[in-house]
Parts: sequence; structure tokens; C-alpha cells
Amino acid sequence: MTLLADSQHLDVDLAVIGAGLGGTGLAASLRQRGFDGTILLLEAGRGPGGRASTRRRRDDVIWRLDHGAPCFSFSQQPQGPLAELWNPLLDQGIVQPDLGLVVGLSETGCLVDPPEHPLLQGPRFRGVPTMASVPEAFVRAAGSKTQGAFGERISRLRRESGWWCFSGQRRARSLVVTGNLLAHPRSLAMLGWPDVPLRSAVPLTVDPLLDTALAQISDMDASVRWNLMLEFPRCTDHLPRQIWLTTDAQERFGIERMVLHRQHDQRLGLVVHGIDDGSPITPASQPGLLLEQESRQRKALTELLRPWPELAQALPLARSLGVMRWGASQPLDHPLPKSLQWCEPSSVGFCGDWIAGPGFGMAEGALQSAVDLAAQLV
Repeated sequence: MTLLADSQHLDVDLAVIGAGLGGTGLAASLRQRGFDGTILLLEAGRGPGGRASTRRRRDDVIWRLDHGAPCFSFSQQPQGPLAELWNPLLDQGIVQPDLGLVVGLSETGCLVDPPEHPLLQGPRFRGVPTMASVPEAFVRAAGSKTQGAFGERISRLRRESGWWCFSGQRRARSLVVTGNLLAHPRSLAMLGWPDVPLRSAVPLTVDPLLDTALAQISDMDASVRWNLMLEFPRCTDHLPRQIWLTTDAQERFGIERMVLHRQHDQRLGLVVHGIDDGSPITPASQPGLLLEQESRQRKALTELLRPWPELAQALPLARSLGVMRWGASQPLDHPLPKSLQWCEPSSVGFCGDWIAGPGFGMAEGALQSAVDLAAQLV
């Protein structure tokens, strides 16, 4: 991957906003299909990953913490073009089956069978050594004509003379967005924007396909998670990989699951996936909400960790690494139809696990949407 030396002055064939699993998978799938154009990956994070990001620390070079998705979930073993994209990662050892123990936890703090959640029903894989290894591998597979601009959030879009225009003088002939924040009205309050960027860039009636897509996106709900990250001292207990709370337990504690990450020196990383309580999220309210979520989740852990005495006793000594807010659109009743994934008149497409099709709402869906869109673009 080439980092942009002068990313403010660049014309490319395709710009992809979001370098998560869908965006990087799209770039790799395009190359597999012979696409020879230039690709620009625009990402608000520090590098490829999205919800498959990995937290690294400057003061501890061996510390790794997957603070988003703990594994890649599929409904079945990859088939067809999806397998062509995924199987080379298996062959190279970049992913491996996730055989970690998964347990359930009831509202009374008792161990039970894990819930029948779609993320747990089919094959699961882990990135090696981290989840971020997978999107990083896709970027490498996308070749030297794929460039990345990281640490930048795109908030304004313009469509001029057949080009998509971003900040500075960057332009792209086609645009793909891998989440729907730039298309959803929730961005107005959450990020303090004056309008929906895609809607302001392409006025109503210019592209009927995009009009229909934006109307459907506006009806979607977002799934928000407040992920608390903790570092525990060395722990010798035999511990599960994932602890899923039952529905009643989730309602009581406001937590969906907990994921444990054993480090090389037997220290432990714990990521708590906290459920949003519906409080309005704005640039002004978010700092306070982060503090509230951390306090609430640490209090809940005093009960939730009781089945593992060593972990419960070490909780007061656990070092906080902060709370990460994740937003994901998983509209169970209204996914975006594949027929609206590419809007030809305005040269804009959509990619991600919120697109209808196999594996919707999981890693499989993100990658399937990538290979489906690549087939339309080539």
C-alpha cells in the first residue's frame, strides 16, 4: 500500500470511504477481477480496520487488543467468488478458525448455554495475529495502484462535471461508501453536520436510483456499541474467549457480550460491548457519555465476573484503556437491496454488512457485498 505523499492533489478512478472489511475487500476483489484503475481508500481511523481494528500501544509493542469485532462470522463456509477472496487468507495463515470457548451468562450471573445468535451459528475465524491483519492483507492484495489516506473524516462531498470532489483538490470518477453515515440523517446531530452529505451532493431527481436508496437508508436504525477496554494483570484462570449475556441479562446490565484477549505474557485484555441506552449523541454530549458508559460498565463487571474469581479479584487493578464508540447499521427489517447497491447515473455505490444478501449483518455480509459490487463495477 502506498501512503499518499500529496493526498490533497489527486485524481483517481475510484474513491472508497471506509477502509474496513467491506472497503478493503472491495479493493482486493476488484483487482482479482482485473480492474486496473487507481483506488483511493479514505479512512477516519489510523489505518485499515473499521470494526476489525486493533488497538496498539506506543508504550508496549507486543500489546494487541481487537476492540471491535472479535471474530469474522459466516453463515456457512465461503463459496464461489467469496471463497476466491477469502481462501487465500486461510492458505497464507492470515486467518484461522476461531475455536475459542463461548459461554452464556444469565441475569443472575450464572453460566448458561450461549444464546442462539446469528454471529455464533456458523463458522468463525480470527485474524492472525490480530483482526486488523485481514483488512491490511486486502490492501496489500489491492496493489500499488491503491493508496490510503488515514486519520481523516470526510464530511463534505461535491459532484461537479462528472467528478466526486473531496477536501482539497482530490477527485474521483466513482465513489463507494462502506457505511451509511454520509447518507443517513443521524449524521446531522451526531457529527454536527448541516445536511446529509450525499443528498446535498446529488440533488433530488438527478439520480432516481440514489433517491430510492437514500429514502430507504433514512428509515434504517443504527446499532451503537460503547466498547470499554481494560488491561488486567497476569491471569492464570482458564477463561472463555467470549461471554455472551442472555436477553434478560442484556436488559439488566446494558451489556451484550465480553471478549477476552490473552496476551503473550499472560496479561489479559477485556473488551466490554456496552449497549446504547438511547441518549442523544452529539459532539457536545459524547465526552460525558463516554465517562458515563465506563462508570456504568465497570460497576456491572463486579457482578458479571463472579464466575471467574481471579478475574473478579483483579478488577480493581484493571487499567482502563478508554471507551470506543462504534456505530453499525444492521437494519434487520430494512437492509438495502442489492439492486440499489450501485447507482449508475451518479456513479455512487454502497458496500457493507447492511446490504441485503447472504451473511447480512456479519463479516460474510460485508465481504459478499464487496464481491457483488466489484462484479458490477468491472
